[in-house]
Amino acid sequence: MKNITLFASNKIRLHSNEITVDGLGIAIEPFIVLPLNVSDEELINALRRCLEASRANVPHRPWQQEETAAYYKKLGVRSHKDLGRGADVRLETGRYTITPIDKKGRFGEPVEAEQEELLVVVRKCLGMLPAQAG
Repeated sequence: MKNITLFASNKIRLHSNEITVDGLGIAIEPFIVLPLNVSDEELINALRRCLEASRANVPHRPWQQEETAAYYKKLGVRSHKDLGRGADVRLETGRYTITPIDKKGRFGEPVEAEQEELLVVVRKCLGMLPAQAG
């Protein structure tokens, strides 16, 4: 299983996650910040890079308080409220499950998607229109 998280406010911010044996998701490198007008090609490349770095079934470890400040710094924000809307993307057995995250960090209803639908569903969760051609 692979898992990443994205957010969009004034920029798109995404990172890989490692999932512990207990199911806890912990943010890990890479932390990528992109402009809102990013092309589909650049966004899919960033998604792939983060998915490749994701790990599952890692030993449980508690989240340290200093990691929160480092997390915000790597994403270029001061607090969770600066992240904006988001999406949790999970890839398992060749299928994507995308779960929207509202501005308060609450998870919405998951949507399953094929590879071809991934960008459309992610952009919708982030409250963004598809990139314009040309």
